[in-house]
Amino acid sequence: MYYYTILTFHIIFAGIWISNFIVDLFLRKHLLTSNKILDLYLKIVNTLSSLSAVGIIFTGILLVTNSGYGFFRMTDNHWLATKQILMVVILFIIPLFIIPTAKKLRNEMLKSNELQSSTEAKVILKKLFIYNNIINVIVLLNFLFAITHRYLG
Repeated sequence: MYYYTILTFHIIFAGIWISNFIVDLFLRKHLLTSNKILDLYLKIVNTLSSLSAVGIIFTGILLVTNSGYGFFRMTDNHWLATKQILMVVILFIIPLFIIPTAKKLRNEMLKSNELQSSTEAKVILKKLFIYNNIINVIVLLNFLFAITHRYLG
């Protein structure tokens, strides 16, 4: 019973992370029209990413410790070890690239009243999009590993 409750929460957090991908794609179209929309984008993406990352890590650790799978064991469950390695990659990308880039973008927002005319803001925003795309692809890969591991061996 306990395992399935944790698994349910793990799936919910994965769903939140995937919904972040959808929100990210939808809001991108309108970002440089106003600082309010860009601020909303940064808040939503940051909140959803943070909530889902913490939830996935916490429930993932609980699932592994209560299932006998183990951490980073390629010989037993290569799909799970690959998911764990990809999660570590995400944990490096967020503090090394996403957070500093988002801070630069916020600073640029404070300097400029109209982001449409700010070339620097556009460059920073493109970098943020690239980093978010990398994370979204990794999240989708992890999701695919999770749902296909029973069928692909």
